[in-house]
Amino acid sequence: MNNFYLIKNSVMKQIRTYPFLITIGITLFCGYAFVPAATAGYEVFYIGGVRGIYNSAWLGGVAAMVSTIFLWLFGFYLLRSQISDDERLKVGQIIAASSISNVRYIFSKAFANFCILSIIASILMVAFMAMQLLRGEDDTIQLWQYVGPFIFVTLPALFVLSSFTIFFDVFRWLKGVIGNIIFFALWIFFAVISIEKPTSLFNALGFDVIMSNAEKDAATEFAMSNFGASFGYYPVDGPVQTFIWQGVDWDFSLLTLRLIWLLISITILIISAMVFNRFKHSKGHTKKKNIDIFQPYKKEEISLKEQKEEYNLTPLIKKSRIRFIPLIKAELLIMVKGFSIWMYLLCASIILLSAFLPLTVMKSWVSFIIILPIAIWSRMGTKEKHFFTKDLIISSGPSFPRVVSLWIAGLSVGCIVSLGVLIRFMIEGQMSQFLSWVIGIMFIPTLALALGSVSGTKKLFEIIFLLWWYLGPMNGIPYLDFLGMMNNHEVFYLISTVILLIFIMLYSRVQANEINFK
Repeated sequence: MNNFYLIKNSVMKQIRTYPFLITIGITLFCGYAFVPAATAGYEVFYIGGVRGIYNSAWLGGVAAMVSTIFLWLFGFYLLRSQISDDERLKVGQIIAASSISNVRYIFSKAFANFCILSIIASILMVAFMAMQLLRGEDDTIQLWQYVGPFIFVTLPALFVLSSFTIFFDVFRWLKGVIGNIIFFALWIFFAVISIEKPTSLFNALGFDVIMSNAEKDAATEFAMSNFGASFGYYPVDGPVQTFIWQGVDWDFSLLTLRLIWLLISITILIISAMVFNRFKHSKGHTKKKNIDIFQPYKKEEISLKEQKEEYNLTPLIKKSRIRFIPLIKAELLIMVKGFSIWMYLLCASIILLSAFLPLTVMKSWVSFIIILPIAIWSRMGTKEKHFFTKDLIISSGPSFPRVVSLWIAGLSVGCIVSLGVLIRFMIEGQMSQFLSWVIGIMFIPTLALALGSVSGTKKLFEIIFLLWWYLGPMNGIPYLDFLGMMNNHEVFYLISTVILLIFIMLYSRVQANEINFK
């Protein structure tokens, strides 16, 4: 089996999917939003109140940083289940029976992921070129100022990422939501290390080269020493001072750490190939009975009585009344089924602790409670596609009771996990916090059901929810704090919940052909 065709098929399969097209759309939006106009009122790459003019050097550096930071997060969740998809689609059995070695299969999957990530990063780079011409601060496109950071910063970081997508898909205990949470924490760790300790061996992203050079040139230009480069959303009042940045002078000393991480990535892939089980399952195998092919087949004759006996099927009685309680109970049992006993013990312990500990003691970690049911919520709206039962479920009855019961079951999970916190809020008289938390646990399963129904995959909700939780309840960014830990926006999230519910109802009816637009 040729390696080229293995890589080509993996790449073509991925770029034909809707998540890839959505990622391209987000990429183009980032290319526009991360190059704000002078009057936009915010900046993205901010150096102590100044920025470089929008020339090729500045935008090439920003494009490399955006690709490295954000594509690391979104790209991982986009590509992290390539091997699992082969297993789910029964392609793994064909691969296991072929002559391809584990090393070839693992490396071809990793390189295919690397190609897909490189395509997305290339599109972002072209979008930044277009934005340079659109903003008009410098109309000269210097190609090397874009290609240099792309080669020396973006591509090595994406190769490291591609190795992680395989590593997290080979180890069975990293395949699910636990692996997603671990990688999210790993992404935060690498981003902080790249900014705070750029010379550290753990600097896997490498964009500090661009930030430190730009900060140094800005300090020289404005004769100030207290400059701090940062990357994110920064509101500004009035015009921002600009300077001409000439880019990074690349030398071998800057590339040494990139080479080290390339070797680490190859090592990760080799370990993945050694662990890869070629789609063998340790559970569920039963000892098969040996068949003697030379033994004549014994034909079982049907008696005359059995031939004449008539079989009557039980008539199907259609009930006009919808019984919601059994539906909700069934959905709830399906949701919580399949988890380890340790998961249930952890949830029970958290509920008890949050009920008895005062808010002053648990204020620093209370937001972690809401991510405990992420593995349960992420299944909402995705089971039908995962188990190939979508057509069967749609034909079983009207969509309204099915969607309502699923939503109530998801809401019940949030209420159970948050029971201790809600009791503590009531004991201490924090009714405003109580209301914000209740609206938050209404919003989260609604968002999970909406994203799961549209995408058919758990990963979209997991990445959006983790990022939303980190920026909102953990860091208090306005309008992202859905729990009201630092900012109260109950009305906003209540309206958002209602809008999402209406969308889910309409979407489910369209999927079930209950609404005909012809």
